Amino acid sequence: MLLSGDYDGSIVAILESLRETAELEGLAVLDLTESDLPVPYSAGAAGQGTVAIGRSLLLTRPGVTAHATAPDGRSILASPLILPPSRPGGVVFWRTSQGRAWTDGDHSLASSVAMLLAVTLAASIGQIGIDSLTGVPNRRWFLDEADRHIERLDGDGLVGTLCLIDFDGMHRLNQTLGRPYGDRALVRMASQLRAMIRPGDVVARIGADTFAIWQTGMDHLTAAERAESLCALGLFQDLPDGYKLTFSIGIASRDGGSGEDVRSLLRRAQMAVRDIKGLGGGGWRVSQPDMAQRGSGPAG
Repeated sequence: MLLSGDYDGSIVAILESLRETAELEGLAVLDLTESDLPVPYSAGAAGQGTVAIGRSLLLTRPGVTAHATAPDGRSILASPLILPPSRPGGVVFWRTSQGRAWTDGDHSLASSVAMLLAVTLAASIGQIGIDSLTGVPNRRWFLDEADRHIERLDGDGLVGTLCLIDFDGMHRLNQTLGRPYGDRALVRMASQLRAMIRPGDVVARIGADTFAIWQTGMDHLTAAERAESLCALGLFQDLPDGYKLTFSIGIASRDGGSGEDVRSLLRRAQMAVRDIKGLGGGGWRVSQPDMAQRGSGPAG
């Protein structure tokens, strides 16, 4: 298991430094794919009860940093963490009942530490397929992983869907407000997509302003519902006045045994994205294999 046995020195240094600077009693890294509450790394007093509450926060409020108070008065903060390559996990922090309350700054710090851990963990196991900014897999890793999923789909006769999410207006945002604004938008999108996917799905950053999701066993109708929900979230309403940042989503599905590979699906999804951008962006479109029949959501 990742982090078991001899812990990577840089990871331990990050966690111990955080424990000291954030005035923590203890912290733990959790792997949520296991049901028996495995703790790849922990430090400080408390016990399974405290960690279990943190795990519950991660499971009931996926994708967000949240806090709660334990029956013994300990204050618990939990932040999601994707363990390489794509296993859901989290970092749980706690303070004694006499410790100070969690602040917005603590929430931001916890989220930043979780992302830093994801990148550090990937490097520690020699995984070269992780995007350093967002902590999700990159294009090469995604294509290889999607190919493996497709092989299994063909054996089981199941449907699979690729969704392509491409930002509208990112170039103008970077030019006028500066790249940090664009980077924060990319990080926020990666976090939201991780929160939306199922354990067996794959999310990756495959281009400068583009993310992709592979969804095994999901047809284009369900994928379109998710795309509609994502477009309606209003993730980037806090930009300075006059700046709009939306995204266009292309959806391409394949039936088990169809013979279509991931690169063909990607091309179809890219064509659907171009169609939406031609209408002003901010919507989704489904691409059928023959490109003759299409369904689309609102744009512009």
